[in-house]
Amino acid sequence: MNNKIFKVIISALFLFAVTIRSYSQNPNFSIVGFATENGGTTGGQGGEEVTVTTFAELKKYAETENTKYVIKVAGTITGTGSIVDKNYAGSIKIASNKSIIGIGNKAFLDGAGFTIKDAKNIIVQNVRFSLVSVGKVIPAGSEDIPKIYSKLGDEGRPQILVNSGDLISISGASTNIWIDHCEFFEENPYEQKNQDLYDGLVDVKDSSGFITISWCYFHDHHKCSLIGSSDKDLFTDRKITFHHNYYKTIQERVPLYRGATAHFFNNYCEDIYGGIVNSRVNACIRVEKNYFENSKNTVYSKNSKISGNAEIIDNKEVNCNNKESYPAACTAVIPYDYSSVLTNKTSDVEKIVERYSGVGKLSAK
Repeated sequence: MNNKIFKVIISALFLFAVTIRSYSQNPNFSIVGFATENGGTTGGQGGEEVTVTTFAELKKYAETENTKYVIKVAGTITGTGSIVDKNYAGSIKIASNKSIIGIGNKAFLDGAGFTIKDAKNIIVQNVRFSLVSVGKVIPAGSEDIPKIYSKLGDEGRPQILVNSGDLISISGASTNIWIDHCEFFEENPYEQKNQDLYDGLVDVKDSSGFITISWCYFHDHHKCSLIGSSDKDLFTDRKITFHHNYYKTIQERVPLYRGATAHFFNNYCEDIYGGIVNSRVNACIRVEKNYFENSKNTVYSKNSKISGNAEIIDNKEVNCNNKESYPAACTAVIPYDYSSVLTNKTSDVEKIVERYSGVGKLSAK
């Protein structure tokens, strides 16, 4: 190899290394956002650490009141009972002061979900969730199966009722919740076209707030996150931070947000074919340094008599079609410091989020 060619190769390798380092060096996975307000979120820190491998074990520790637990989830955990025998159970109601953390990259709640109602100080981290296994075994033409399946649902279409159709449902007066490095999915919405078969991936309603959702991978679903169940479901302290999440092949509700304040920053949204951030009923959402690609209606307000608002800061849109106009401007009150986790260069968001979101990525390697 002559000296000139050698120099060209070395230069190329150097530029490649610089490029990699520019977007992937030392991402900060610390908790930030609204979950750090209102007294903070520590989950089961200081409590007994237990490892669970079955639905019954997870349910036992997660639902125990007045006790801190750090619950480590090992492998796949499925719901219990039988669809055929109509006694299937797939919902776990998490009590306050719990950390539920998947081990490695194999923790999977398959056919089960979490309900957080009137609970506080909860961390859910490094776990995959899906109800697809339930949807796949419902017999064709099945009649209603109580708490499992409705033939007509709320809108005249079949609907899964396990855990109310949600993967994580947050309701009542639930506060200080951190959902981090998880994966949520159902079926490809281009192929499974019933938008009501499954409900939300992560939904929040009632007097719940001070929540951070970070570094998660949401994909293959119709309706991602409903925040506020109706135009009358409003709450002053409904405050949620969404950051460094990867949203891919979803119809809409990324999120649909009613009332109060949200911070949506450094998220990568790809193939969102209905609409991404839908701000409604006087909500004020700071939409900051996100990467939107091959999507429709990046930030908008639709389907409520009272519109929402948005503070739009330095987002990148690649091959996006905004048939709906941006909502009116507002200034969101963001009380916390997030400079230590912010990806300052919006063009880097795509690569860093794709690389580090989802399960098995709790360390920045």
